Amino acid sequence: MAKTYSVLGDSISTFEGAIPAANRCYYDAADTNGTGVTLQDETWWARVIAAEDAELLANASFSGSMVQGDGFPAARDESRARQLLGGDGRAPDAVLVFIGINDYGWASPEAQFAGGSEAAPEGASYDLDGVDPAGCASDDAAERFEAAYAEMLANVREVAPNAEIWCVTLLPGRMAGHAKGAFCYRLRGADLEEYNEAIRNAAEQAGARVADVAELGFDYDASDGTHPTKEGMVQLAALVRAAMCKARDDDGCAASLAGYPQRLRSARFCDKPSCIGCEHASITRDRWSCICADRPS
Repeated sequence: MAKTYSVLGDSISTFEGAIPAANRCYYDAADTNGTGVTLQDETWWARVIAAEDAELLANASFSGSMVQGDGFPAARDESRARQLLGGDGRAPDAVLVFIGINDYGWASPEAQFAGGSEAAPEGASYDLDGVDPAGCASDDAAERFEAAYAEMLANVREVAPNAEIWCVTLLPGRMAGHAKGAFCYRLRGADLEEYNEAIRNAAEQAGARVADVAELGFDYDASDGTHPTKEGMVQLAALVRAAMCKARDDDGCAASLAGYPQRLRSARFCDKPSCIGCEHASITRDRWSCICADRPS
């Protein structure tokens, strides 16, 4: 019997028909969002699973979801972990966890809820006094994320006690066709690296493995700076494979980066402590973007 993988993620890891009907989807066969991704086999996770000579068991991804939050679809809610099981209740042999960019983007579940996100937990009870959906992150934003991420991993371990869990770090997307990166590394004042360090810490405590794609130092092509294009999916899969091999001390798939576009080398271009209040920031009450509108292409 082939090794099985399940996937836990956000919009980047969805595909029509691969996720539960109750979960919001971003990628579909009609290419509704214009990414060029029209087949499940073109997704980053399908490519990684195929390269591992394995099969998909279940995909528990939900478009727009954060790790943090009270209730479904927050990834820390135990219901999301149960979605990793097969239809017969079978647990996967391995789990790919790639989630957190919405935590970075919103900074808190309170902000997501106040902003009216369709992915915010229904019926969540938050104290919204003084919460600005387009405001700065709190000083403990990364710590709150780490605690929620740890709880999520504990739930995954509960339903799949023997599974090999791979936690994929967060990395910059780049507007497709642009020669220069425009990713906002301190969108709300908390650095993206703080979130990645939280992922590493939570994974270590849970006995999970880390596919540290951020450490490799590359962007990937994205239609809007976040969601991978068809080529971006190829790139993201190559990064995940290379990071997995590095964690295994195995050079077998390091060649996956041999032809990686050097134009996609990550680079910071702005030293502002936050994008909040900047005239070039695309942050409103109900929307955020990790891409600086003033960065030349």
